[in-house]
Parts: sequence; structure tokens; C-alpha cells
Amino acid sequence: MVFRFVATLAILVWGCCAGLVIAAPSVTIPAAAPSNLFQPGDSIAFDVRLTGMSAGNVEVSARVTDYFGKEVWSKNQSVPAGDDGNALLPVKLEQLGNGYYELHVSARQGGGDEARAKTMVSFGVAPFVERSAAEVREKEYRFGLKKWNWSSPLRGTEWDERKAVAASVKLGLQWTREMLQEQRHLGTIEMIETYPMNVVMKIERFPAEMYDEQRYGPKAAWEAEQGKGHWVLKTLPQKAPYQKWLREHVSKIPAEQNVFEIWNEPWDKMNPEDFAELCKWIAEVVFDVRPNAILGPNLLGSTSDYYFDARFIKAGGMERMNMVALHPYGNSADREWLRSYRKWINEKAGRPIDIYVTEFGSPSTPEGPGRRSEQEQAQRVVSQSLYLFAEGVTVFMPHTMGQSERDPTYLEEWYGLFRFSHEPKPAIIAYANTARLIDGSRYVGDLWYGPGVDAILFERDGTFTLALGTRSEKAEVEVEPGVEQVTLIDMVGTETKRAVTDGKLRLPVSADWTYLVGVSPSLETKASTELRPDRYPSDAKQARNQRQLARMSAPPTFDGRFDDWKNATQLAMINPKVNGNDASGTGYLAWDADHLYVGVNMRDNQVHNTQPQAKLYLHDSLELFVSTVPRDEGAGAAPTDHQFFITPTSGEKRAMFTEVMDSPDTSVQEDVKEGKSHIGPGGNGWVAEVAIPWSRLSDFKPKPGAKIAIEMRVNDADTAHERFKIDPSDAQGVPPLDPPRWSLHELVE
Repeated sequence: MVFRFVATLAILVWGCCAGLVIAAPSVTIPAAAPSNLFQPGDSIAFDVRLTGMSAGNVEVSARVTDYFGKEVWSKNQSVPAGDDGNALLPVKLEQLGNGYYELHVSARQGGGDEARAKTMVSFGVAPFVERSAAEVREKEYRFGLKKWNWSSPLRGTEWDERKAVAASVKLGLQWTREMLQEQRHLGTIEMIETYPMNVVMKIERFPAEMYDEQRYGPKAAWEAEQGKGHWVLKTLPQKAPYQKWLREHVSKIPAEQNVFEIWNEPWDKMNPEDFAELCKWIAEVVFDVRPNAILGPNLLGSTSDYYFDARFIKAGGMERMNMVALHPYGNSADREWLRSYRKWINEKAGRPIDIYVTEFGSPSTPEGPGRRSEQEQAQRVVSQSLYLFAEGVTVFMPHTMGQSERDPTYLEEWYGLFRFSHEPKPAIIAYANTARLIDGSRYVGDLWYGPGVDAILFERDGTFTLALGTRSEKAEVEVEPGVEQVTLIDMVGTETKRAVTDGKLRLPVSADWTYLVGVSPSLETKASTELRPDRYPSDAKQARNQRQLARMSAPPTFDGRFDDWKNATQLAMINPKVNGNDASGTGYLAWDADHLYVGVNMRDNQVHNTQPQAKLYLHDSLELFVSTVPRDEGAGAAPTDHQFFITPTSGEKRAMFTEVMDSPDTSVQEDVKEGKSHIGPGGNGWVAEVAIPWSRLSDFKPKPGAKIAIEMRVNDADTAHERFKIDPSDAQGVPPLDPPRWSLHELVE
């Protein structure tokens, strides 16, 4: 079966009397090769199919553009449509060099200028590889691509994992990540036995009969509070049955596949002490069945003594582990962070720990506040992969092969390197090009061509390659390659020979990386593995926000009106990228001898929260952060740091006023029953007034001149868009999970 995603501009014509709809003109281009990937020298041809046309000639315009938007081929042709309104136009292209391409076709009839129907298909030209999974392991190739599953048909078609895995293997991306026990569509064992693919096997979930009712109470009651089915990720199973079940599944895996990752982002699911206990159970089984296993937890990547990783290690979670898996989306570009974390985890474990990156990447969200172009996605994925390789990450794989593409504003649905139609996006061609040039290399060091320019030197089999790029801005550099001629390869693999004049070569560089292949080995003497802080200077640390916290002359009446909050400290809750009618409002803070008072009056065109306690932040909610012992350093939650949730509704069909009892694990919450509150609908959205007893806040002693750190964030999500984050206007950009950055408040009369 051929799967096609068709972007069609069509005109619907209504019968003047009967109101009948005549079939709309459309253009479709079935896939011409698996995932529309071709090798250099292949003959490239597509069959353009026209339907819903009128009988007679159809004017068809076809053109091919490359990654940079340059037209590289075009053709205009008149094609006859039969009485059935169908026509076929074979499009045969001249041989194209390595690169990413788009074939744009439009069709019109009647001599008008308006296109009656049009579509685009993307394709790529790249060298294929032929190597076994064992060769990948033996030669320590590191580039991979995370497998994407979609278990049910979407828009009437199914995502075919086999096509994506086969394409990834051809491109030399022969590491992926999959559930240990996965059997749907292309199961883990079938994938290993059918394709030369190495798998980081995720140990996660367990059968329903292993739910530990003695530890957590009846499942129905647990689900009513935490969400249906969430127990499979957030609770510990019954130990003996679970270990027996796990042993059976590990034993089924072919012996040469021996890399196992424990859980997916557990910091958002269970407390670190429970996770450490679970990891010990898993280690007992895995090392008994597979003594040479590479096993480790998925950790957060924080070195704070207060945060998940440190608490997990303190509880003994790393006792037998020899690797950690990280998901450094934002931090992938921060090489200093990765070096610091590697040093920290090695010291904590008392031995070298390998680092696997089983998720990283960037979306290409077409609309909304998170909008990002496909070119930007390609640039970020390539930059991240080069940094991860240079920093010695054992294996890394972007998230993910495919994407669902349902909501144009929702980031999570646009991380794929292939489209849902299985066509390539620019990112897969650019990423595979980087793998072809760099994988199996030795990181030599960095060269210096001024601030803002990355210049990373690699060596493979005696050939030296210099990768040049920037984060966003354009620059021009002068390179002394030490040879008379180099091969210049652009972002997507197009190759040209460049002569070197007077020993120097001037080149424009940008976020679209350029590779100089065949530079002199003498450049190694100029390279350094030290990271210059002035290459990408950090922004000056934002000064901590200072406010005065006003005293209430009398407690408010908690009626949803704010007439009696006039002397409170007021905050403008806005997001410059969000329409004010959609989500904006006013926050209120005040105090007296007994309580901390907090209020919000939010405009909201759709009050919406259907989440369980653990995920309240994904929909309409107020997150309140309070530190009764303000500090200037040390990220993560200390015992004197508090987090509260206030929501107008929830998955429990009620308003919520809770405190997180084991931050940062938001699944452990407790209703604030001793606090006064009014939470519900407002004139244009929703309102909340709450009073938090000081006795609940680390026994803070309120008095004029005392200081307390407070930050707040309103989350807004509608059925039409993903979550917007609404912060006080004077605290834009303050990380809500970084207590030393929370706004500092001095209590005043």
C-alpha cells in the first residue's frame, strides 16, 4: 500500500439548484521510492496524478527547489484530462547531487491565474550504507534515531515503522530506542532480527496484575486521584512477580543486544527514593540474566543536591549502574553543562559512567507561539549532534522518526525527522549527512575564529574534517586549511572542490553548517579541547526581582471579587505572545499575621482542565512557588521550598488547592484543607482567592522587614491549543523551578 499525505488547494463547486458538491480538483504524487530517498546516480521519477478536473487540457507547472529554496529544475506542460477528469503526468528529473529537495506541482484549467490544485512532495538524495549491527557496535558508531510508534490509524492511514526503520538503517542511523517488551506493529525482537539495528531497550511498565494494592490501596481509588492507567508508570509493582516477568522478557532478547535504560523521565512520575528501589530490583534481574549488560536510569541531568539525581544516588540507585540516559533538549547546545554533569556523576558513582542520550531534538511546529521552521529544526538537530559527539556521548538519537501532525500549534506532534507520509524532512537529510561525515571519527578539538563561530575538528582514518557553524547569526571566517584544495560539503551533503589561494580560504558561515573535508593534520596543533567562555558568552545573569509584600488591613471575604484586595501587591499576568483575551489577568499577593494571601483574576476564553493531580500544570492552573529561606544559589527544591497548585477545575471534576509534598515529583500532592479559599468562574474567565497559613510554610515568622521568595505562573490550555505560560510582567524568563531566581519580597506594613 502507498501512503500519501496530500496538501491540496481545491475549489468546491456547488450545483446551482440541487446543492450537489462536484469533486474538487486535486494533485497527488505517490511515493517513488521507500521514504522518497534516492542514492547519488539514481534516476528520479514521480507520477503526478490529477483527479477531479474537467475534460480537456490541464496546464501543469512543476518545479524542484533545494534545501536553500533555490529552484534547480522546472517544467510547464499541457496534459489532457479524460472524461473521467483524471490525468497522469510522469515527471522525470535529471540526476541530482546529494541534498534535500521539494517537488512542487500545480494544475489549472480555463486560462485563469489562480491555481486550481497544488501539492508538494519532498525527497532526498544521500549515500546509503551497508553495515551490520555488530559492525556498528565494534566500530563504535554513535548516531541513531528514536523509533516512533503510532498504534492505531490516523487520518485513515497507519504509520509504518518498518519504512522508517529501513530508511534509518540505509542512512547509517543504526541505534534506536524501544520498549523491551514492545510487540505492536514492528516489535523489538522482530526489529532486531529483521534489520541491522541496535536498540537501547527501555525497561518500563508492568502488567496490571502486578499493581501493588497493599502499598497503594485499591487501584480504582488511586486512578481517581492520579489518572486512569498512570499506575503503570508511577507506582512500584509487586517485587517477586515483577522480577519473574522481567526475567522472561530480558531472556528473549538476542544476546548481542545488551543496552538497557530504566524508565522514561521518572522525575515527573515518582519520587527518587522509590525509583532507586525499583532500579535495584531491575539490576538484580538484568545482571543475573546478562552479566555484560549496560544498564542505567534515565536521569534529569541536574547536579543540585536538592534535586532528583542527587537524591536518587543518595538512595543507592546507581550502585550497580554503568550508564545514565539523558534527555537534554535545551541543554544539548551547552557543552559545559554536559562536561560538568559527566564529572559530577562519575564522582558520585565513584567510577566512569557512560552517557547515552536517548532523546534530544527540536520540533518544526508550523503555527502558534512555538512556531519553528523546518530549516531551524535541521540546524538545531545538526548542532546538537555535533556537540554531543564532541563531548563523548556514547550513543545519541533525536526524538523521533515520525510525527502525528494533528495540531499545528502543538510542539510534541512535530518532532519527527520524517513526515507522517514517510517523506523526509530537511532534518533527516542534514542529520544523516553529519553522520556520514563524522560518525566513527575522533574529536580532535576546537579552533578559534572569533566569538559566535563554532569550529570543531574531527579525524577519521587519517582524514581531518573541520565543521563550521553558528547558532543563528551569519559570519565570515578566514581559514588556513594547510592544503591546496579541500572538499566543501554543505548542510545537506552537496559537495564542491575549493582551491586555496595563498594558503587562505574565506568562507561565509551560518547556522547551516559547512564541512571542510581534507584539511591538513597540522590543524591539530592549533586545536584545543578547552571550551572558550567567550565563544558563546552567557547572557548577564538577570538581577533578582525585588518586590514589597503589602499587609492586608483585614482578611478578604473570599467571594471571587477583588474590591478588598486593593492594598495588595498586584502583578500583571501576561505573555507577550498570547492574545490578552485568551489568557491574561492580575495576580495579588499580601500577608497578615496568620496567612499568606494569593489571588488571581484571569481572563480566559475557555476554562479547561481535565488533568489528574500529577499533570494539573498541563491545563488551566496557577502554580505558586514559595521559599521561606531565600537563597542565592543551589537549584532544586530544599525543605523550605514549597509548590502549590490552584485550578478552577480538574480531572476530578472539582477545583483544586493542593501542595506538592515531594517536589519535584508533582504526583505527590495534598489538599490544603486548613487554608481558606474561593476558586471558580469569574466574569471573563476564572478567579482564585486563597489564604495559606504560615504554619504550613516552614513555620515562617511574618513581620515587617522579613524576606520571602515567591514566584507564580498561570498555565492556560484550550482544546484549540497547547499550554501557554503566563508570568508576571516583571518576572518574564524567571525559571519557576529555580528557587534562587524567585522574586524576593520584603514584608511591609
